[in-house]
Amino acid sequence: MLRSETAPRISAPDLLQIVQASDWDQLRACVQRQLARLGMCDFMLQTEIANANGASQMQLFSSLPDAVLLQFNLPAEDTTDPVRQHLARSSLPLHWQVEQLCLLHTGQIYPLLKTMGVTQGMSLAVHSKHAISRLDFYSNTVRQEAPSTSVQADALLLGVYLQEAAEFLWRKAAPDQGPVLSARELECLRWSADGKTSSEIGLILGISQRTVYFHMKNVAMKLGVYSTRHAISRAVMMGIIKPDT
Repeated sequence: MLRSETAPRISAPDLLQIVQASDWDQLRACVQRQLARLGMCDFMLQTEIANANGASQMQLFSSLPDAVLLQFNLPAEDTTDPVRQHLARSSLPLHWQVEQLCLLHTGQIYPLLKTMGVTQGMSLAVHSKHAISRLDFYSNTVRQEAPSTSVQADALLLGVYLQEAAEFLWRKAAPDQGPVLSARELECLRWSADGKTSSEIGLILGISQRTVYFHMKNVAMKLGVYSTRHAISRAVMMGIIKPDT
């Protein structure tokens, strides 16, 4: 679809400002300026990563109030959130209405967003070399239709640059971190070390065999090896997993 001359547009200088942000406040301000151009009001970036010792840590960066952001840290949200379930099995962005998710979800995330005036959102999984993140963009407009194709394209581009900038600031604050595995990559690695096949791992985790292959390929790349067997031995040597796992 061709973009009209009046459609929102994020330029290269806009994106450059995002990746060059020197701190979290500057990054947040840059992102919110671009969101306003796209008719959106807030965002939430959630990345679960593991350090070289295998300890999992949730990273959250957002323009949401702390009371709302806190809900994304609750373990129960991981299994009952319909948006998270969608992103775990699909690479396609999901456009949703807050009223509908308030009925489908047992947690407090979406009712709290509703009290803020949020009416709808767009969620996507953003892939990088080190992690796979959930990214939400929220809107408080009264229209019910999904964002236009051009807006969705700009939002996807914005998401890629946002995650890159956030990862840079996180690594800047923790420069001694070893290779960063996502929580899902770590799960696949541990089950593989336990002797499970990719098909069995897929059944255990509720994901496709192809997705297991994808995660293990990322693990091998991050650990600087070329096979699953080598990845397991390298992970044991680095202390990411224990020898008896």
